[in-house]
Amino acid sequence: MMPDEKKPIPWGLPPLRSEVLERQAAAAVHSSSETNEKAQTADTGVPEYYPEPMDHYTNGPPGYKSLAPHSETLKTSHRVGIFLAGATLLGGTAFLVGFSGCLMDRDSMSMEGARPCVMGVVGELVQAGSNTSNTVAWDRLAEMTDLYGHRMTGSEAYDHSAEWVVRTANEQDANLTAYTEPVWVDEWKRGSESLRLFAPSRPGGQVQLQMLGLGNSVGTPPNGVDAPVIPVHSFEELRQLGNATIAGNVVLYNFPFTGYGETARMRSQGAREAEKYGAQAVLVRTLAPDTSFHSVHTGSSARATIPAAAISLSDANLIERMYERAKVGASLDHVFPRVKLVMNAQLRENAKQSANVIIDLKGSELPNEIVLLSGHFDSWDVGVGAMDDGAGAFLAWEAARMIARTGYAPRRTIRVVMWNNEETQQRGARAYFEKHKAEIKDHKFAVESDIGVFEPWGLAVAADKNVVQRMRAFGKHLLHSLGGGNITSTDVESPGEDIALLCKSGVPCAGFLSVNPENNAVPGDPHWEDHYFRYHHANSDRMEVIDKHQLRRSAASLAAWAYIIADL
Repeated sequence: MMPDEKKPIPWGLPPLRSEVLERQAAAAVHSSSETNEKAQTADTGVPEYYPEPMDHYTNGPPGYKSLAPHSETLKTSHRVGIFLAGATLLGGTAFLVGFSGCLMDRDSMSMEGARPCVMGVVGELVQAGSNTSNTVAWDRLAEMTDLYGHRMTGSEAYDHSAEWVVRTANEQDANLTAYTEPVWVDEWKRGSESLRLFAPSRPGGQVQLQMLGLGNSVGTPPNGVDAPVIPVHSFEELRQLGNATIAGNVVLYNFPFTGYGETARMRSQGAREAEKYGAQAVLVRTLAPDTSFHSVHTGSSARATIPAAAISLSDANLIERMYERAKVGASLDHVFPRVKLVMNAQLRENAKQSANVIIDLKGSELPNEIVLLSGHFDSWDVGVGAMDDGAGAFLAWEAARMIARTGYAPRRTIRVVMWNNEETQQRGARAYFEKHKAEIKDHKFAVESDIGVFEPWGLAVAADKNVVQRMRAFGKHLLHSLGGGNITSTDVESPGEDIALLCKSGVPCAGFLSVNPENNAVPGDPHWEDHYFRYHHANSDRMEVIDKHQLRRSAASLAAWAYIIADL
């Protein structure tokens, strides 16, 4: 898959849920959560558990609290909640088979020696999604982006932001261990840039157009590129025009947004295709829904010998209208479009050592086995990367924090990875894979969030059919009141860019999916992605795109899934 190019996923939505089971399960979760809340203030007799300091964090983070191991005694209230949920949900279904120590028989529910059942903890996590006073994830993301701005790979802002996350997690989050792992990265800087359209009938004879140089692009010569513009709508049309028409000109790719996977090739490969026919530069209509008619979105472009820049939908259409009128020649006022493009972009390869950010919540029974939750930490140098993908990275962090706060350690280690360099070369994912190559067999599941965090919908899972079926049953019965319980299988190579190497190595994988907050469209709807791509790679990617309560509910959903998966 080309960097920054997300293939459309062939969604297969799960069956409709039973309304009867919905009501039954909702009542069970409600009963469990109420008794959990009372127990938190009445019962302090939890066996102590002090995680061993991680090897990579010599002194261990401050603030470890008593955390019950997965196999120790449950609080009485949790037992009651488990019994109520189990009595309701096990009537006529065997979906819980496979949980460690969670079969609902009288012996397992005895007051002495009972293992904590996953359902009790999951019920508590689901209930946490409704705690409107918890806005920690949003507040933290806002504080970091307010302090340091964007997190472009190779920038000082990235490094300061990474240091801030590690420091905050280790100082404030009991039982989480945060650290970094090295990643060598390139450094691309856009520098000053401008685009002028010559229009004799306008005041001053020109129009200043909004533009953003595409990532990894070369710069223009010092005096810029001054040339006529030839609009095309596809690579096939470009080939048909050939050198005779294209040589010496600027190519404009003007195409409708029909989905990111279908149109991203114009941006990622446009310069390389146009240079074959002697073009001096390329302009690419921004990749966004048509309603974003005057915003400009950047993104990655395969490095070529000619510069590449993005312009808005409205300016792309303006240039094409000028071209079509000039071809007709009805008036001397209608001239062929001509632009002057200036870009002072620079690229330094392998410029510096940067880092992935990692946060571990140690497992109680199988600490060497890992359930990985992730989002990428880098962003483009426009906006602050709140949506893409700060929210995805902080979603994973908050999910781990929520689990730690329940007081019950997961059976396996929950690992949060905030990836470096997803936007261009996936250097962070490659560095992680190389460093942990001998441990890939111990990675039992990997989740990535990189398509926005709004209301939780569920997971797109690339795994064995039996795993998908079991997860579908868990989600249906345990997460329906919160959202996020839908499971759809996908046969694409990987449901996430940064977890692709893990997926290809046989690790079951999933992508975290949300509901479109504009129209409630769900995965599979042709307009499901529109809201996300309205702000994607643009100056408008700021904190206002993220709703603090949606982020919390999504984190609770992911936390529930992580705890379930860690027990399978």
